[in-house]
Amino acid sequence: MLVMLLTGCANEEQVQQEAWQEKSNPVVVDLALSVSNTTNTSSMRMSAADVQATGVYRGISLSRIVPFGVEGKITKEDTPLWYQIGNDKTEYQKTDIFYLYEKCMITPGTASFLTYGRAPKGERTKAVNGSIVETFPLNMAPKDINFGLESIYPQPTTAHATATALASYMTAIATAKANNKEWKNAQNPTLRVIFMNFTHQTESTGGDIMPGSAANVKVLTTKLKETLNTLTLEGDDDAIKTAIITEIDKYNTAWDGFPASIGLPDCAAVLRWSGEGNLFVPQLSNTTVADINGINRFAYPAEVYYYGNSRIRTSNIDGRKDVYNDENNKQWSAVLGEYEYDNGVVTQNTKSIAIKDPMQYGVARMQVRLKQTDYSTLKDADNADVSVGVHNFPLTGVIVGGQLPVGFDFSPVTSYPAYSETDMKFIYDPLVKTNGLADKDYFYLSSTSDATKVTNTLVLQTYDHKKVPIVLEFINTSDKDFKGFDGIVYRGTKFYVVGEVDPEDFKDDSRTEIRDRVFTQDYTTILNLKVTSLAKAYNVLPSLLSPRLEMGIELVPQWVATTPDEVLF
Repeated sequence: MLVMLLTGCANEEQVQQEAWQEKSNPVVVDLALSVSNTTNTSSMRMSAADVQATGVYRGISLSRIVPFGVEGKITKEDTPLWYQIGNDKTEYQKTDIFYLYEKCMITPGTASFLTYGRAPKGERTKAVNGSIVETFPLNMAPKDINFGLESIYPQPTTAHATATALASYMTAIATAKANNKEWKNAQNPTLRVIFMNFTHQTESTGGDIMPGSAANVKVLTTKLKETLNTLTLEGDDDAIKTAIITEIDKYNTAWDGFPASIGLPDCAAVLRWSGEGNLFVPQLSNTTVADINGINRFAYPAEVYYYGNSRIRTSNIDGRKDVYNDENNKQWSAVLGEYEYDNGVVTQNTKSIAIKDPMQYGVARMQVRLKQTDYSTLKDADNADVSVGVHNFPLTGVIVGGQLPVGFDFSPVTSYPAYSETDMKFIYDPLVKTNGLADKDYFYLSSTSDATKVTNTLVLQTYDHKKVPIVLEFINTSDKDFKGFDGIVYRGTKFYVVGEVDPEDFKDDSRTEIRDRVFTQDYTTILNLKVTSLAKAYNVLPSLLSPRLEMGIELVPQWVATTPDEVLF
């Protein structure tokens, strides 16, 4: 493995590298480092191999190992020194977590290192593996290093082809006509009312937003057909009814599963009737007439990513490779004991370097535990009782708001908002199955028998003193439709309940390093969530930046945080 400060191939960069090397007068050393491998085997959002449960460590792909002259913690204002780590034939590995690079060129005066790496992705999809977008400048100056999440659908102004097709399908139904008379101009008043309801119109110039997923479109048009078949009409109105049903029957099963088919939650697919254009239009971003989340805001979860910021130990003695390969050295602490100088500084006499602190996780982990043991029914928006049931409402996804890019140390770079709200992402994690818990595929809103189990989602650290919205995605597999906050939640369609986590709830926590924020890198946060009402269920999720979200989740506060050397992923 070759890791250099200047990695470009342009002639100017090569000249700069050679000049820097000549000025730095580097010393040739062996370099060793370690990676934390502390995991557990509890219920995971991914398989044991994906989350590196004990015995199936995925390894690490080291991307940057950067020296500094800082005799302490490296900050964003510090400047790296010249270096070249190893070459293609000098990487040695004694165990899963010990690494050694021979014949590295390091600038004298080096006292600390930044290190970065990620678990190898292999053939895993981004939905399973997660994804982090890294920005590494050529000179690796910490102030210019940042990490962010990757949008699932990054085009903020371009509708997906299936969304366009579904909009065209709905438009064809709404504009069905017979004998040159359109549905909206039908003589029968009931038929005209049905048109207004179908297009969600509140005024002649447009309509309210409505679900645009394939599941919602299919059930809505099926219900429309059932309603039309109950009507006895005459003349042109009867012909219009026939024309509408003909268009309904043109539904294309290739659309089934959208937008989950492209990795998005159903709530990301939104339609709106344009009275001026006389057509349905996919809604892609928040506007004055569409309070929604921009389609490009939904992001993959964070991935298993490592970060280190550590002093070094040094040795003036050759033969560190022998120490490193000694089968008796089972612990990193034993390896470190073979280096004479603690918190050392590289000199012309230095032969070997060990980066003291093992690399740790740069990301945080959110665990969600459903707590719904004291309700058999919940009220909907019509105050009707809805049976919770054992398997009526499986949990199919979790959405986490408030995710902004972080700096070189995986924490926000300045006080909020360091970035504009246009940079904010919302993690969508659809992999929340139980992986075989008591022969169940899913957690359920009832959750009585699952009360001690959790889902797991990797996230970025959040800003201090800022609330974080958490959304639970369920599917209605019960035997009835119910009225939610923004419309009917039909059987077979998904709905969303929103909660909010406020760090102020944990102000009495003695752990000052975590209590002011919801998620902290290298730590685990457990959220006990209880659904208290279906009256606040959404089928079109409003903007998570909105100050007027209707909350349908009660947070049962509990923080669980690991120590830095016991990170559980």
